[in-house]
Amino acid sequence: MSLVEEADAPPTVAPARFCPVLVILSPPRCGSTALARAFWRHPAFRWYVHEPYDRAYHRGAGPAAARAALAEPLEVGRPGATGLVVKEMTFQAGAGLADLLRAATLPVVVPVRDPRLAVRSRARQRALAGQPAAFPAVESGWPDLAAALDLMRATAVPYVVVEFTALRRRPAALLPVLCRQLGLGFTPDLLSWPARAGLPLGQLGAEQRHWYDRALSSSRFVADDERPPGPDDVPAPLRPHLAEWLDVYRRAMRDPHAVGPAPAGPSLAGRLP
Repeated sequence: MSLVEEADAPPTVAPARFCPVLVILSPPRCGSTALARAFWRHPAFRWYVHEPYDRAYHRGAGPAAARAALAEPLEVGRPGATGLVVKEMTFQAGAGLADLLRAATLPVVVPVRDPRLAVRSRARQRALAGQPAAFPAVESGWPDLAAALDLMRATAVPYVVVEFTALRRRPAALLPVLCRQLGLGFTPDLLSWPARAGLPLGQLGAEQRHWYDRALSSSRFVADDERPPGPDDVPAPLRPHLAEWLDVYRRAMRDPHAVGPAPAGPSLAGRLP
């Protein structure tokens, strides 16, 4: 019987054939897909599920959609390996978050970066799709990140926070640290990967394909000059939330489980409306 047919199964329990299971959970546009690509190269992993809860959030599909996604992962890694990487957005997981966290057999990886960079990137991607640049505040993912971190602390779920801008600037230094926190051996293979342009990711078909073009066309981490934007570069309806989201980011970077310092540069409080 498949996961889809098991009506009484928990919403997001990875099939027993997957071991280990690495869950990458983050707000949107924080480098989670690129980080997942690095772990496709690790000898422990063969399978990948991209955002099993996207249909639940965007289409109201319910937990059956998440079970279906986990039952049909993409084969992206080492033949013979049994490990699974699951990448999800904080705001999409919703009520299924606890079940998703229980599926992890390794510490949950939480990539973050300055929310102003993430919000600007999401607004630009929406504009490319002909959508309004502004989006519902919940889709920033930062309030749900705060809730997820609180839940992991309260339920003793191990996790590692990773500053993605720092990681992409110094991958050779920080990836070994991250692997050590996960209990995985580091291999230099994680520092580069073959391009996989056109690989279908997620459960929404072509609707969001352009969101992943850069990550799938890449072959390594690229250290962009990521300077936080000013208020004019953030959609007006979202500006009142920036201070709250920056506070979540600051607190995450002070977490004892954080890897990679916040990048040096303009003050995080600078130029806020």
